[in-house]
Amino acid sequence: MDTFGSGPLRVTLRRYGPTVHVLLAGEADHQAVHTLDEVRARLPRGVAVVACDLQNVSFMDVSGLRGLIDLHRYGRRHGATVLIYNWQRQPLQLLHLTLNHLDGHGDGLSGLSEILTEHTEAQLALGIDAARVEYAPADAPGPPPPAR
Repeated sequence: MDTFGSGPLRVTLRRYGPTVHVLLAGEADHQAVHTLDEVRARLPRGVAVVACDLQNVSFMDVSGLRGLIDLHRYGRRHGATVLIYNWQRQPLQLLHLTLNHLDGHGDGLSGLSEILTEHTEAQLALGIDAARVEYAPADAPGPPPPAR
């Protein structure tokens, strides 16, 4: 387990075999940009899935959203699937407002909402459950199981 971050955002990274669970807590705003950059820098090579849990992110501005977009792009460049889930109300509203504004501008972000939300929810149970069961040490705390 690796915990870091200062100011408004704290990060906990846990590796479960080919999956890294990223737990963000606090506010993902302009003061947290360096912390979000550090998430990418600390991801080990060869990771297949990065599961980023936003359950404890109470506020996000466009800088925080950009950090998540950069994480998604980083994962794509390195062959990893990035799942971003447990969006809270305000960050999710920001995501939808931003994507609605950008829709049709040809900037390559069209469809990102589906990638970041629907795709994540659909595959979360698969990736996290498999990693927890197959790769987690017996005494390692894991993310809670998805609701069934």
